[in-house]
Amino acid sequence: MINKFQSGQAMIIATIFFLVISTTIIFGLVGPITRQQKIVSQSFLSRQSYFLAEAGVEDVIFRLDNGMSVGTTEILSLNGSSVTTVTTDTGEGKEINAEGSVSELVRRVEAKLIFGEGVAFHYGIHVGTGGFSLSNNAGVNGNIYSNGNITGSNGAFVTGDAFAVGTVSNVDVDGEIRTGVEPQSFPITDVQITEWESDAAAGGTVTSQTFSDTNNTLGPKKIQGNLTLNNGARLTVTGTLWVTGNIVISNNAEIKLSSSYGTSDGIVIVDGNTTLSNGSTMNGSGTDGSYIMLLSTNTGGNAVNLSNNSGAVIIYAPNGTVQLNNNTQVEQITAKTLSLSNNAVVDYEQGIINAAFTSGPSGGYDIDTWKEVE
Repeated sequence: MINKFQSGQAMIIATIFFLVISTTIIFGLVGPITRQQKIVSQSFLSRQSYFLAEAGVEDVIFRLDNGMSVGTTEILSLNGSSVTTVTTDTGEGKEINAEGSVSELVRRVEAKLIFGEGVAFHYGIHVGTGGFSLSNNAGVNGNIYSNGNITGSNGAFVTGDAFAVGTVSNVDVDGEIRTGVEPQSFPITDVQITEWESDAAAGGTVTSQTFSDTNNTLGPKKIQGNLTLNNGARLTVTGTLWVTGNIVISNNAEIKLSSSYGTSDGIVIVDGNTTLSNGSTMNGSGTDGSYIMLLSTNTGGNAVNLSNNSGAVIIYAPNGTVQLNNNTQVEQITAKTLSLSNNAVVDYEQGIINAAFTSGPSGGYDIDTWKEVE
C-alpha cells in the first residue's frame, strides 16, 4: 500500500511539474509571439499611414495639373483615416507636405514642385476678385474660374463649367455650376514676368516705335515709351518685347510672331494701356498651336481694351481690367476684372493648357523631389 501511495504521489508531482514547465514554456512563447504580432500590426498600420500620405501628395499634384482648386490646407479621408496636406508657394514653384495618420501612427511625405516649360492655362477665362460680367450674347467656349462673381444678361453663355468664389447669375451654362469655391492663384508669377522683362532688355533698349507699313521686325527689345501700329501696318516679333508705355493697334494693323517660332509661343509685355480696334489682330507664328501673349502689368482701370479684332492671342492682366467689345474673339483671358459685351467671345483651345513660351521659364509644375520626412 505504501509503495502504491508513494508511486501515486510521484505521478501527481510529476504531472504538476510537467504542467508548470509546460505553462512556463507556453507563456514564454506567447509573449514574443504577442510582441511580434504587435510589431507586425504596427508595421502594417505605419505602411498604411505612409501610403495615405503619398495619396495626399498625389491628390494635390493631380488637382494642380488639372486646374482644380487647392487650398493651403486640405484634409482627405480614406477608410476612416485621414491625411492632411499643406501646400505653400516657393520661389521656384510649390512645396507639398502631407501627414498620414492611421491608428495614431503618423508618416510624413514632402514633395517639391518646380515651374516647368508650360503655362497651365486651364480655363478659357480666369478672373480675380473684380469678377466677370457678360452681356449682349457674349460668351465663352470653355471653362470659367472666378475669384469673384460671374454675372450675365441678354443671351450670355458658357459652353463649359463655371466656378466662382461668389455667385453665378443670368448666364446659360452648359456644364457644371459651382459656387463658394476657394480662390485660385493665377498661373504666372511676378518672378517669371521679371525674367521675361530681362530677356527683352537683353536685346537692347529703343525709344517709342511707330509703324505704318508692313515690313517691320523687332525683338528681343525693351521699348522705353509707346508702340503704335496703324493703317494696315505689320510688325513681326522676333523675340520678347517689353513696352514701358502704351500699345495702340488700329485700322487693320497686325502684330504677329516670326515663323521661326514654329509651334512655340511669344510674349509682348506692356506696362501702360493697350488698345486694339478696327480689325487689328495679334497672332502666333502661323503654325497651329502657336500663340502670342499680351501680358499687361498695368494696375489701373482699363488695362486692355479690344474691339472688332481677333487672333491667336492670350491676354494676361493680373492687376487690371480687360474690356472686350463688338465681336472681338480671343483665345484665353486672365485678368483681375473682365467685361464682355456685344457678341464678344473667348474661344478657348485645349492646346493652350500646355503653351510653351520660348523666353525663360513659364509655369506648369514638374516634380523636383519626393521623399519621406521626419
